[in-house]
Amino acid sequence: MKYILFLFIPLLLLSCATQEEKNKQHEHSTKTYYTCSMHPQIIEPKPGKCPICHMDLTPISVEQMQANTIKLSSEQILLANIQTKVIGFDNIENQIYATGIVKENERSITDINTRIDGRVEKLFIKTTGTAVKKGQVLYEIYSEMLTATQSEFITNWKLLEQSPNDELLKAIYKNAFNKLSLWGLTQNQIEQLKHRDKPLIPFPITSPSTGIVKAINVSEGSTVMEGQNLFELVDYTSLWVDAKFYANEIQTSQIGNSIQIYFEGQPAKNKVTGNIIEILPQVLPSSTITIVRIEFKNSTSDIQPGMQANIIFQKESNKSILIPTNAVLRGAKENTVWVKNSDGSYEAKMVHIGLTNSSDTEILHGLKAGDEVVISGSYLLQSEYTFRKGVSPMAGHDMSKM
Repeated sequence: MKYILFLFIPLLLLSCATQEEKNKQHEHSTKTYYTCSMHPQIIEPKPGKCPICHMDLTPISVEQMQANTIKLSSEQILLANIQTKVIGFDNIENQIYATGIVKENERSITDINTRIDGRVEKLFIKTTGTAVKKGQVLYEIYSEMLTATQSEFITNWKLLEQSPNDELLKAIYKNAFNKLSLWGLTQNQIEQLKHRDKPLIPFPITSPSTGIVKAINVSEGSTVMEGQNLFELVDYTSLWVDAKFYANEIQTSQIGNSIQIYFEGQPAKNKVTGNIIEILPQVLPSSTITIVRIEFKNSTSDIQPGMQANIIFQKESNKSILIPTNAVLRGAKENTVWVKNSDGSYEAKMVHIGLTNSSDTEILHGLKAGDEVVISGSYLLQSEYTFRKGVSPMAGHDMSKM
């Protein structure tokens, strides 16, 4: 019996101590403190006067002190213009801005070479920057070979008209026709020779394409040889923009994507849509800038090489939780969003943000789809919380541990 008592007494003492600890915890959790409505930093364990303004202290429970929430009356909500929005998943409008310079489309440059030996008797285009249309006469050339072939063609054609079934005449005609075509004569010029009695000397050579004269490499009276470059034409109906992007903003996989281009000194309505055609393989020296080449159609011919271009690139993004950008309160160490709970209280939550623009912000951590966030009046809620409790709602929280 004595041994049983020795065993029972320690168990009884342990039970009493446990119950006493529970009573203390309950007493602490239900304990009321007193604070000043004008100076919420004043916290006292008993009723009394505020040492600053001498107003009566008002009771506040431990739960109220520790809770990260605040409740407002309907009048306060109306006066503070508190507005909320239920959030969910969506794609953020991820726009990247860059600048660039308009330049010639190198694929639209045409080299006009002479196709036969001779002497340039007359130039019809003498200055660069002149607009030239396809079929317009560029120069006149005297060539013995061209003169002889014209004579052969004219004589043969007249004989062929008299003997249309002569196979030998047909072969000679075809051979002369092909020579004239290879030497740069147009179909219309060859047809006109059929109505002549003698060669056209000197012979006019026309432009094979439309464009602006970029270079003139010949002068009147010059002797030229087959293959010699005489003119360079560039077509400004298609232009390039070499735009500067940070290396991490754009990838090779985005070649072919559309891009919006605005031009300095041009009204916004003159914006055009271009396509990324190339990402140059080198990065500019002493920087992290890479050159992205964009091609666009210059249908109105208002855009000229050398003009400044402003580029807007819409980058694709995955669906994520989005909230209005003005709902985020940005601090030096944390970002805060106020959420309305089901009981009508407002709670401050720390969030990690991702992509952001003027209207939307991507939330990586801290909120979930269906949360009702405060989109107007967040600063007033923050101020009211600090006023009532004397501390920031995020005091003591470590964002790095989220």
